[in-house]
Order: sequence, then structure tokens, then C-alpha cells
Amino acid sequence: MRSRFALLFGALLAFAVIGAAPVAADDAAGGTYLALGDSVPAGTQQPAPFTDNAYTNVLFEKLERNYGFDNFVNLACPADDSNEMLDGDNGPNGGSICYGEGALFDFGAASQLEAAEAVLAQGDVRLITLTIGANDLFLCSDSVNPDCIPQVLGQWANNLGRPDGIIARLRTAAPGVPIVAMNYYTPDLAFWITTPAEFQDDFLAGQTEFSAGGNAFIGATYAQLGVPVVDVAGAFDTAATNGSTPKNVRQVCKFTLMCEKDRGDYVLSDYDPGTPGPQTDIHPSNAGHKQIAKAFKKLIKQQDILD
Repeated sequence: MRSRFALLFGALLAFAVIGAAPVAADDAAGGTYLALGDSVPAGTQQPAPFTDNAYTNVLFEKLERNYGFDNFVNLACPADDSNEMLDGDNGPNGGSICYGEGALFDFGAASQLEAAEAVLAQGDVRLITLTIGANDLFLCSDSVNPDCIPQVLGQWANNLGRPDGIIARLRTAAPGVPIVAMNYYTPDLAFWITTPAEFQDDFLAGQTEFSAGGNAFIGATYAQLGVPVVDVAGAFDTAATNGSTPKNVRQVCKFTLMCEKDRGDYVLSDYDPGTPGPQTDIHPSNAGHKQIAKAFKKLIKQQDILD
């Protein structure tokens, strides 16, 4: 579907220009699931930027089976932050790799949000999932400025909630279509493995505190916008610190590509054995994607989002 998206986008623009009436959801068999966001819904697993292993692929199979969906459009782009979702050429990360002028992968639109609006104009989308924000935070990964994280979180919240922001534009393009977002797991818990024993408790406390604070902010922001949030951090047991190897570390090794169990010991992963040193991958493993999809399905059912 990705390789065909430029053609699809052009067709949708032509559809809009000639003034054809949008197809009503009730008139379409099944309906479309539209996935938006960053590398997690794109299915990134190093070194592949896109795979069919994403939670979005797994979730579509569940939607198809349980709710009659018959179409899946995945516009998620690795490395997109909230600036780039709004404007593909904009943002401190240097611009989207999928959208806008000079994009590495040409998805045929100026931004991910513009591409989404074209798909929503078809009128048969029944569900939108949104995974965005991690790459906003990554802007602070090398910063020593203590105000960096509050600043980028404030920018992310503004990009979501302003009158011409992400949520408002999605709702304008598709009134009444449910949007379901998610919070984030904490891949850096894997580095507990290589932390000296005398510092492991402090490391663990710092990681779980950071995760709790960031995800509380994410939840509060989406709550103000009336968007339900899937608790992926909870599904990955991010707060569970029990065990000689803490449970949250064990779960990160199971549900991400950061680390793994080798001959009874947990070690950092190495997806390129030909390169010196382990190359850890923050992205979910196949098991992790299934766990995220399971959490989405659970919330959708609990809140009757599609009934």
C-alpha cells in the first residue's frame, strides 16, 4: 500500500476537485482504519524503516475480524514529530522523511496531516489511531538544558490542541470519527543491564519517575481534548520494579528490540553483528506490537468506541 500511496493521494485530490460527494460511512462496506504517527505505527525494526509487523497491522486484523473493517491506510512516518506531522518541511528534526519537499520516501503530500485529510475526505474512515510525541522528546536527548523537556512537551501539546492543530483538523475533516491515542513505553530501562550494581536502584527510580511524569502529561493533554489514551506503559509493566532483574526490564527485553535473554542472562541486543558493539533498537519486537494492539483492542471494547 505504501508504494501506491502517491497514486492514491493524487486520485483523492482529483476526487475533491471535481466536487464529487464523499461516500458516507454507512454506505461503505466495512470501513477504513487510518493509522497516523511515528516509527512505532510504521512498524520500524532496524534496519527496516517500514514493516508489516506494526501494532497497526495487528490491530487491523482484529478490527477486520471483530468489527467488519475492510481497508487499512497507514500514513505513519518514522522520525515524524508533531511539527512535522503538521508541516512536513518544518521542525527542529530537519523535516519529515516521508512528506514535503525533498522527502526520502515520497508519500505524495506536503505533510502527514494533509495526507490524512485527503483520505478522510473519502468518508469511509471509522477509526483513527494516533502515536506522536516521542520524537519531540528526543530533541532533548543530548540537551543539558533543564527546561528542554517542559518546552518540547508544551510545544507538543500546543500542536495537538490549538484551533488549527492536529486534533482540530482531524475532527474538521471527519466529524464524529473516533480518535484513539497512546502513551509510551520506556526503552531505556534496558540500560539497567549495563549499569553498575551500586547505581541500578537509582537508575531504575529515575527511569520509572520520568515515564510516570511524561505519560501523566500525555494523558492529561489528551483528556482535555476528549481523546481516549491506550496505556501502553501499563501494558509493558513500566512501573513494575520487582525481581532480581526488575520486571519492567524483563518486559522491555520481551516487548522491544533493546535487549534479550541469552543463556540465562539479559544482554543488550545487537541487530548488526558485523558492527562493533551492540546496536540497540528502541522499537517494539513482534511480541511488543502484539501487546500494543491487544491494549488498543481492550480500550476500544471497554469504551464501546466502535459500537
